[in-house]
Amino acid sequence: MVIARQYQAEDRLRDGRCVWLRAIKPADRDLLREGLHHFSPESAYHRFFSAKRELSEGELDYFTQLDFVKHVALVALVDDGAGPLLVGTARYIVEPAELRPKSAEVAFAVGDAHQRLGIGAVFLRHLAAIARANGLCALHALVLAENRPMISVFRKSGLPMTTTRFDRGVLEVTLQLAP
Repeated sequence: MVIARQYQAEDRLRDGRCVWLRAIKPADRDLLREGLHHFSPESAYHRFFSAKRELSEGELDYFTQLDFVKHVALVALVDDGAGPLLVGTARYIVEPAELRPKSAEVAFAVGDAHQRLGIGAVFLRHLAAIARANGLCALHALVLAENRPMISVFRKSGLPMTTTRFDRGVLEVTLQLAP
């Protein structure tokens, strides 16, 4: 079992820069609140399926106060020259066993200025490793069919993938986590 609450890792982006991943903390509330302002309306819509511009206090609690068993989240930080900058978050939420045993829904958010650098792929690689180590067998994501960059991240992950139509304009992606 991986102790996700203490998770820290370093990885590389496509442009060669270092990206640091760590478990999200309650103290990240203000960073998340501010981070949403770095999303274009299109990026916010791709993540939340709505034109969200602010996070409520309840959402900030939900996103930052986790048990790290059934709800695991990571943040990505890069050095912007003035110190570490939070550029994205990723999470999985374990689904009820009676609905989908040993599986979790996964979601990603990366600010516009840092998209297409490989942060989504880095997040997926690390979340998949944590999920696998914690006994999960599959990750699921609801993705807008128009969100081709995110679908590409899943497709290029190397994990066995199936895609089904969930709703009008929404796909459900399932990734199998090999043992």
